[in-house]
Amino acid sequence: MPSILRLAGVTLAIVVFVAAVVLARRGRNRAVVIPLLFVGLALLTISVAPDVVRPITDFVGLGDQPIGRIITVLVFSVMLAYGLIFYGLIKTERQTQRVRRLIRALSAAQIEQGQLGDVSGTVLVVIPAYNEADALPSVIDEVPASVAGRPTRILVVDDASRDATRRVASERGAHVVTHPVNGGQGAALQTGYLIAERLGVEIVVTLDADGQHVPAEMDRLVGPIVAGEADFVVGSRRSGTYERGDGADSMARNVGIGVFTRLINVLGGTAVTDVANGYRAIRASSLAAIVFTEDQFHNPELLLGAARAGLRIREVPVTIRLRVAGSSKKGGTLRYGYGFLRVIVRSWLR
Repeated sequence: MPSILRLAGVTLAIVVFVAAVVLARRGRNRAVVIPLLFVGLALLTISVAPDVVRPITDFVGLGDQPIGRIITVLVFSVMLAYGLIFYGLIKTERQTQRVRRLIRALSAAQIEQGQLGDVSGTVLVVIPAYNEADALPSVIDEVPASVAGRPTRILVVDDASRDATRRVASERGAHVVTHPVNGGQGAALQTGYLIAERLGVEIVVTLDADGQHVPAEMDRLVGPIVAGEADFVVGSRRSGTYERGDGADSMARNVGIGVFTRLINVLGGTAVTDVANGYRAIRASSLAAIVFTEDQFHNPELLLGAARAGLRIREVPVTIRLRVAGSSKKGGTLRYGYGFLRVIVRSWLR
C-alpha cells in the first residue's frame, strides 16, 4: 500500500511540474507558477524520501501511528491549500480594486470644470442613485440654491440604473455621471468625492436619492464647516426625528445600528449616535486624507477614516422621512449586519 501511495505521489508531482511549465510558457506570472513548482517539489520529496517528514510527525505525536506520515502530509497539504486560496483571494481583490478605480476615473471624466461653472466656495451636493427615477425629482427640487451663504451644485451619480434615473436628473438641471456597471452606493459616493477633489469645491454634501433626507436641513450640516468649527459633520436620526413604517426601523436593525455605533465610537474615539446615516457634509480638501475601498456599507469606512485622519467630527440632528417611492436597496437585516461588521473590521485593521 505505501509503495502505491508513493508512486501516486511521484506521478502527481510530475503532473504539477508539467502544469507549471505549461503555464510559464503561456506567460502566466510567477505568482501562479512558483507556488505550483513548490507544491510539486514538496510532493516529490515526500514521495521519494518519506522519512523527511518524520521529525514533524514525531512533533505532532503521530510518529507511532501506522499512517502517521500520511496524516501529517495531508494536514500540511490542507494548510498549504488554504494559504494558496487566501493568496488568490488577495490577488483577486487587488485586481478588482484596480478595475474599480478605473471605472471611477472614467466616470469622473464625464464632468469637466466648465460644466459646473465657477466652483470656488461652492457646496457640491452628491446624490448616488440606482433606479430612483420616481423619487429623484422631488429630491432635486428640494435642494436649496445656497446653503450657509455658499451656492450649491447638484451632482447625481447614476450607478448603472436600468430606469430613467439619468434622464430625470438631467431634466431637473442636475449634472449627471453614469457608471458603466453597478458598483454600489459606496462606489457612487467615491466617484462624487473624486469629482469634488478634481474640481476644487469647498464642501461636499451627500444626500440619498430616495427622499428620506430633508434638503432644507442642509444648513445644519454645512454651517459648522463654514464657521470653521468642524471638518466633517454627520446627521443623526437618534438626536433628531425619523418616521416609521417602511421596515428600516425594525427592532433588529435598530439594535444592530446601536451596537455598531458603540463599536465604532470605541475603535475610532468618536462620539456619534447614528453611524448608518448617509446625510453628511465634509470639507472637500479633507477627502485626500481618507482611504476609500468599500463599494458597499460605506459609512463606517468614512467615519473611521475621518477619525484616523484627525478630522474634527461633529454630529447634528436631522429628520429621516419614509422614502418617496421604490424599495430599499439595503437587503435583509442579516446581510446588512454582516456587511456592516465586515467593513468596520477591515477599516479598523487597515
